[in-house]
Amino acid sequence: MKGFVLTLRNGKNDLRAPDLRGIGKRVKAFITGYGLQSVFALLFLFGLIVGVACSASFDEDTFKRLDLLFTTNISARADMNVPDIFISCFVSYFLFVFCAFLSGISLWGFAAVPLLSAFRGFCVGLSSAFVFSVYRLSGVGFYILVILPGTILFLLAYIRYSAHAFRLSLRYAGASLWGADREPELRTYLKHFLKRTLFTLLAVTACAVTDLVLWILFADKFQF
Repeated sequence: MKGFVLTLRNGKNDLRAPDLRGIGKRVKAFITGYGLQSVFALLFLFGLIVGVACSASFDEDTFKRLDLLFTTNISARADMNVPDIFISCFVSYFLFVFCAFLSGISLWGFAAVPLLSAFRGFCVGLSSAFVFSVYRLSGVGFYILVILPGTILFLLAYIRYSAHAFRLSLRYAGASLWGADREPELRTYLKHFLKRTLFTLLAVTACAVTDLVLWILFADKFQF
């Protein structure tokens, strides 16, 4: 009987209403820590969908002329040596980081950083749809094994970096509105941003190395 009563009490405890305050605190902590990054991720996803939808209006010559943005000129890279492939992969990532850096240290850059995230998604969606449509099943396998890992790694680093660039640009805008009182705080944040830039460039290098290694390992396994 005593065990039965204890079981009933435990059952009542299990039926207690959830701690809404605790849930609210966790949601607030998530928004504070990752809310801005989540917005940029959604913008990337939006650009990805638009890129896939627009892929039918682009031809192969367009992709060849924009090879710095679209890492899909497979036939050209097949004739490159190892350093050239690395440089090609590195530059395609570096351009977006460089644009985000310039936006971060500018007064109105906070308006450009979200557009860059959406444009990166547009490039990925456009290039992936192009590879799938031109090279069919081989293109799908090639994209998953060779291109996608580096793209995901770069996306994780770039979204995080974009959040820092966005916040720094907002601080520049705030300093211009509220005067020199916020300049010491701005200098401190700028130093942190430069450190983040260095770490992001190291991440970009790692992404380019990943692309290169996967290309060496798997590129010759596909027939184009």
